[in-house]
Amino acid sequence: MKFLSELPVGSKVKFGNYKVEGSVSGPMVWLVADKNHAGYPANSVTLLTEKMIDLRGFDAKEPSNSNADRQSSGNNRYLHSNLRQWLNKSGHPWYAATHGADAPPNDAGMSQPTGYDDEPGFLSNFSNDELGGILNTTLTVARNTVTDGGGSEVVTDKVFLLSNTEIGLANENSIVEGSLLPLFSNDASRIAKLTQQAFINTKSTSKPTTVNDGWYWWLRTPCATFSRVVRSVGSSGTLFGNNA
Repeated sequence: MKFLSELPVGSKVKFGNYKVEGSVSGPMVWLVADKNHAGYPANSVTLLTEKMIDLRGFDAKEPSNSNADRQSSGNNRYLHSNLRQWLNKSGHPWYAATHGADAPPNDAGMSQPTGYDDEPGFLSNFSNDELGGILNTTLTVARNTVTDGGGSEVVTDKVFLLSNTEIGLANENSIVEGSLLPLFSNDASRIAKLTQQAFINTKSTSKPTTVNDGWYWWLRTPCATFSRVVRSVGSSGTLFGNNA
């Protein structure tokens, strides 16, 4: 038996359990993405799910937002995103408005019937012992120049999305959001596939043809010239963007 800190980068570990919609709960498989990563907590081990464990929206439509793009397509500011809040909450209900125009991530607010305001917060998927080992990490996040003033801001989370910078893609609006994780070196290293559980049970009709095909995955980085577009990684491992 080895300590997590003794495993090399790229090792697989089981940590927590997850289920998609009404499926049976099963162990989550993670990769050791780095150890003592620059800017992350001292002596920490960073884990990244080996595959995409679910297909969910970044942020719901905000009908009362003064910005028309956010009314129709959601908010690309990570600080206020539904997905960030869900990843760092336990139990149910977990949703609480983070700004005056915020809206819950229900089916009506998403482009697919993949709302998750009725799901337990993501931290519910870990035991108390596992939760005790998840550290707070301080992260830099770019802001768009349309509604949020450009530049960057800092958030502190236990579970988080990666940034352009951390996976080796171009810094958004020249903002450095952390430092490169050693798992990422080229487009091929950024291609992600769904777990069998997610592929079979997701309610999204927008998914790869087979479980062996790459698909799109969210980053925390906004597209700087839009209020609604969030950076993502395309199915071929290149930089992409999707409405929140």
